[in-house]
Amino acid sequence: MGQSMAEPMIDIGRADFVVSGAESLLRVSAVRLGPQSTELSMESGSWLQDSVSGSRGALGVPLDDVTGYVVAAGRPDGYWPVSLGIRVDLLADPPTIGPPMSVTGELVARYPGGATTRGSVVDGYGNVVALVTQRSHLIPVDAAPTSPSVPVIAPPDNVSVRDALGFRQVEKGVVEMPPTTFSPNGKGDVHGGVLIIGCENAALSAIDGDSQFRTTSIDIAYVRPGDARNVVTFRSDVRHRGRSMAVIRVTALNASGKPCALATVIVQRRQA
Repeated sequence: MGQSMAEPMIDIGRADFVVSGAESLLRVSAVRLGPQSTELSMESGSWLQDSVSGSRGALGVPLDDVTGYVVAAGRPDGYWPVSLGIRVDLLADPPTIGPPMSVTGELVARYPGGATTRGSVVDGYGNVVALVTQRSHLIPVDAAPTSPSVPVIAPPDNVSVRDALGFRQVEKGVVEMPPTTFSPNGKGDVHGGVLIIGCENAALSAIDGDSQFRTTSIDIAYVRPGDARNVVTFRSDVRHRGRSMAVIRVTALNASGKPCALATVIVQRRQA
């Protein structure tokens, strides 16, 4: 399906699922990995809700994983996929009770140097919660990413994703994330899904977001690796603020001041 004729033959199972801190925090596990489609499982739980709003951006972690592992399972030897950009459409809050969610991804097209994939999150009752499209490219690596030598343990269920990642608001629209065991991916950089969570938090802080607002889409471009060893700062610029909708641009900055991700976040007021 969309495979380049020049690409070498692929083997199912060329990628082992890496459980980094981000996967541990979001209770994500692998169900099936393959070069055409992949399925993960994500638990429902109270950590997906906090005092501000439902943590819709938290779905960025499994959505980044599921669409990336489709590419990883069919990668050429000596290469690993990294995200160029992710578009997430968020249809509902992730459930805090009930059966696990199913997160599925599928290959759209594979081409020299990269691939495009898409996926979805469906709750345990068959309701679609989120949709995603990811653009990936392949980089040369000496070895595939690996899980931490000491497994990261998820915090207690009453600790929200926002609190576990240590987000702190510096000023309106500016949020910092300190180094934490829950932010890195298997390469030691900030997980792309964690950057999505940070961009959502910063956008909501820019409009004094509360339970009246919900994030409906996040479109993020990754321009360099996020430095998981130092503070990452998320700065917001409100481009439009209406009664029912706001559009916010968010830049994620490494401690050096260089951007690692640029996102457009759209939020809407909840309908009664």
